[in-house]
Amino acid sequence: MVNNFMALPLGFESRIDIAMLSIISVVSSVLMIFVGYKLLQMLQLSGYKLKGYCSWFKETKFSYLSRLFMLTFLSTAAMLMTNVLLEEFFVVRILEYVGILFYFLFSSLFITNLFTAKQKTPLKYTKRMARLLVVYTILVLVASFFISFVGYLYVPYFSYAIIGIIPLILPLFVFLAYFINYPIEKIISNSYLKKAKKKLAEFSNLKVVGITGSYAKTSVKNILYIILSEKFRVCATPSSYNTPLGLSKTILSKLDSEDEIFLAEMGAKQKNDIHELCEMVSPEIGIITGIGNQHLLTFGSVENIKKTKSEIAEFVSNHNGKLFINTDGVLAEEVSTEYKNSHVVSLEKDAGKIQVVNLKVGKEGSSFELALGDEKVKCKTVLLGKHNVSNILLAATVAYELGLTLKEISKGISKLSATSHRLEIVNSNAPYTIIDNAYNSSVEGSKASLELLSKFDGKKIVITPGLIELGKEQFNSNFEFGRDMAAVCDYVIIDSAINYDAISSGLVFAGFDESKIMQAVSLNQAVDLLAKVVSDGDVVLFENDLPDNYS
Repeated sequence: MVNNFMALPLGFESRIDIAMLSIISVVSSVLMIFVGYKLLQMLQLSGYKLKGYCSWFKETKFSYLSRLFMLTFLSTAAMLMTNVLLEEFFVVRILEYVGILFYFLFSSLFITNLFTAKQKTPLKYTKRMARLLVVYTILVLVASFFISFVGYLYVPYFSYAIIGIIPLILPLFVFLAYFINYPIEKIISNSYLKKAKKKLAEFSNLKVVGITGSYAKTSVKNILYIILSEKFRVCATPSSYNTPLGLSKTILSKLDSEDEIFLAEMGAKQKNDIHELCEMVSPEIGIITGIGNQHLLTFGSVENIKKTKSEIAEFVSNHNGKLFINTDGVLAEEVSTEYKNSHVVSLEKDAGKIQVVNLKVGKEGSSFELALGDEKVKCKTVLLGKHNVSNILLAATVAYELGLTLKEISKGISKLSATSHRLEIVNSNAPYTIIDNAYNSSVEGSKASLELLSKFDGKKIVITPGLIELGKEQFNSNFEFGRDMAAVCDYVIIDSAINYDAISSGLVFAGFDESKIMQAVSLNQAVDLLAKVVSDGDVVLFENDLPDNYS
C-alpha cells in the first residue's frame, strides 16, 4: 500500500496536503470562535469601546492572555513532539497529521472549562455581534490556512503545527474585526438614532425625563415609574438600557402615542456620553441621583465624572427645563449651585420642597411620612435601607412636580417591590437570612448595605469581591470598605484576589480578627466556606458580584 501511494502522479500528494490543511483550518476556525468567546463578550460588555476592552486586560493582569499562551504552548509543543517522534513513519502521509489531534483536544478542554464557569452577563447574540462574528471568523480562517501553509512549505518539523499560535493572536483578530466593521456599524447606529429622534418628535405632548448619576439610576427610574403610573401612562427604558442604542430600541419598540411620560435612564463611562443622550431625547426634566467615583477608571478623574453628570444639568438649564438633584453628596451639591432651575432633594440635610419625617428603617422595610408644608401622608415600603428612602424622596419630588398629589405618591410607594439583586431578601429554605446586593458596585451603596446589615440579629457575614473600576482610588476605597465592615461583621469572605489585600488591610487596621477573614477564588468556593461558619438565625450579605470583565 505504501509503494502504491508513493507511485501516485507528481503533485497529487501536494493536493492532498492542501486539502488536509484546508480541513484543519476550518476546524480550527470553528474552535477559535468558542476560544475567543470571552474576548467578544468583553468587547460587548465594554459597549463596543476599545478603551474598555483594553482596560479588561489590564485590570485582570492579562490573565486571559496567559491562558491563551498556555493553550498555544501546550498545543504547539505536543504537535512538534509528535512530528519528531513519528518522522520515520511519515511515509504513511496521514501520520503527519496525528499531532493536530492534540491541538483540537487542548482547544476543546479550554472551551469546556470556559463555558462551565459561571457567567453573570453572557454574550448576547445581537445582529451587531453576528456581523462581528462573521468578520472575526473569516479573519481566523484565512490566518489559520496561511500560517499552516507557510509552515508546511518553509518550517521543517513544525509544518502545520505552527497553526498552534492562532489562539495567542485572537485578541488581534477581535481588534481587526472591530475596525473593519466600524464604518458599517456607525451607519447602522446613526440610522437607529435618526429613526428614534424622528419618532420622538411626533409626540409633541410627551414629557421626557432623563435620569443619570453615578449610582441608583435604575432604582430611581423603577421607583418613579411605579409612582407616576398612578396617574399617567409611562414608558421607561428596561433594565439598564442607558446607551444611545438602548434608548433608540426602547423608543422604536416600546413607546407609543398613548404614552404621556418617557423615563430615559442615561449611563456614561466617559465625557460627552450624557450630552449625546440629551441631544437625542431632549429631556424637559433632568434627574441626578448622586455623584461619586463610580467608573473612575474610564473617566480618569472625579472632576471628569462631575462634568459628565453635569451635562444633563447644562442641557435642561439651556432649554428652560427643570433639574432635580439628590445633594446628599458634596459633588452633587456643587452642581446644584451652578445651574438655574435646580431643585435640591436631601434626606440628610432636610433640603427640598418635600421632607421625610418620622423615618423608621428596619429589616422588614421602611415607614415614614412625606411632609409638604402642613400636609403629611404616611408611607410604607418593603424596600430596604435608608438610601432607598432617599431614592423614594427624589422620585416623589419629581412626581409632585409632574402633578401627582401626596396621596397618589403614597399609594405608589406602597406598591414598590425590591429590584432583583439590589438589597433583596432572598426567599430560600436556608435557616439564615440572605441579602442579595450583587448589583451594587458603588462606595455609597456599600455603606448603605452595611448600615442595613447592622440592624439584623445573629452573626453577620459578608461575601464580597470588593469595589472595582475605581482607578487609582480602588485600593483606598476598598481599604475603607474593610474598615467599615470591621464595625459590623463577624466574618468576611473575599471572593476575589483583586481587592483582597486592600479589604483585609482595612479590616485588620480596624482591629478585626484575622482568623475571620477568608479568601475564595470564586463565588462557588465562597459559598462552600460560608457553610463552615454560618448558623441558624445568622444573616449573610452578598455585596457586589464581579462582572465577567473581572473574571
